[in-house]
Amino acid sequence: MDEKQCRRKAAHAAEGSTLRHAFQAGLEELRVGSGLSRREFAERLGIPRSSYFHLMTSAANPSLDYIELIAERAGIDPLRLLYRQGSSTAGRRADIRDSRAAR
Repeated sequence: MDEKQCRRKAAHAAEGSTLRHAFQAGLEELRVGSGLSRREFAERLGIPRSSYFHLMTSAANPSLDYIELIAERAGIDPLRLLYRQGSSTAGRRADIRDSRAAR
């Protein structure tokens, strides 16, 4: 990885990932709704407790496959874990469309 890529990755990590935050919020909402402790929820999903706790940190970067696995085991659509009402992702999509039209 060159210096430019390292700086870009560090800047992204410092900003935080909107999708990561949405995923974490969705996962926590699901856990709270189930009435289970974090340990019990991890066991129900069939993942190590340490993996669940890692998913809830800023260092987490779960793959799409892992998100799909968790959603499948929870019996929900994976998009439910990634989309939060009021998140800034909807606004971003509009910005992308606008920038394409400006070209």
